[in-house]
Amino acid sequence: MDITSLQSKVMLCSVTISTWVARRFDGKVTQEVESKHHAKGIGRFNKRLLPEHAPSFAEVVTLAGRIRSYFYDHTLKYDQLGVRLLPTMVYMEFAEKMRSLKDEFDLAVSVFLTDYLTLKEAARAELNGLFNEADYPTLAELSTKFGIKMAVLPFPDASQFGVELPENVLTLLKSELDEHVLASIATANDDLVGRLYEAVSQMASRLYATGNVRLDVANNVRELCGLLPKLNFFNDPKLTHILEQAKTHLTVHTGADLKESRVLRSQVASMAQEIEGLMAAFMGMPPEPMEIESERSSQLRFAA
Repeated sequence: MDITSLQSKVMLCSVTISTWVARRFDGKVTQEVESKHHAKGIGRFNKRLLPEHAPSFAEVVTLAGRIRSYFYDHTLKYDQLGVRLLPTMVYMEFAEKMRSLKDEFDLAVSVFLTDYLTLKEAARAELNGLFNEADYPTLAELSTKFGIKMAVLPFPDASQFGVELPENVLTLLKSELDEHVLASIATANDDLVGRLYEAVSQMASRLYATGNVRLDVANNVRELCGLLPKLNFFNDPKLTHILEQAKTHLTVHTGADLKESRVLRSQVASMAQEIEGLMAAFMGMPPEPMEIESERSSQLRFAA
């Protein structure tokens, strides 16, 4: 893909999730433990500020985890902390889902804030002498500790890098930016293939296992085969080939079919290992030795 066309295919995206940790370092208890054992620096005592069972707070934490997972699943690795690549092909679906998840999160936070004072009193009894009023924010303060923020920025484009610098310096910066873009594509490629590689490898292992095969044995690969083509914004032909092979050979059989037939399990497991080899070659990894040699291996290899 021409570097200049990337800007219309992908964006930079970050999602910031803020939550109250509901834990607090207790220096007094830490000092007491150190004095009792005549040892310094042996640990830090962090006390839980809410009761062990606080469903409304647990729901907030669970939703925060779901939002984080959705963000990582639908974006690609980028060489900058906190920022990932978001292909334009998935943006509308992604933005709508993020809005829905944010609404769920905000509602869960409001429910927790309603419960907060009751949970605080329960913690007072549970913590006994360890309770400290100063550890707890007011309701107004607490409400500011939760939030979901999404930011989207254009992908770097050297042709639009119009800062006022000497021409030779600007030329060097543009060259470095182009190299960064190419490296970002390679990183995104590896991210895509790495996800599928892990899922296919797990599927092969489960199919070769002697125990009972679960009905969801192909679900992860099936879901990735539906999602990853949308994330392949650079339209790499080898990656497209790998995704097509995985979809064609690994996701067409139901879990019930695979559970029922040992022969079919062996055939699909063998094909999974063949596709693992393709992905290993794509990522520059030494291929794993095949447990069963497939008669159709020549159909899967890339043309020279």
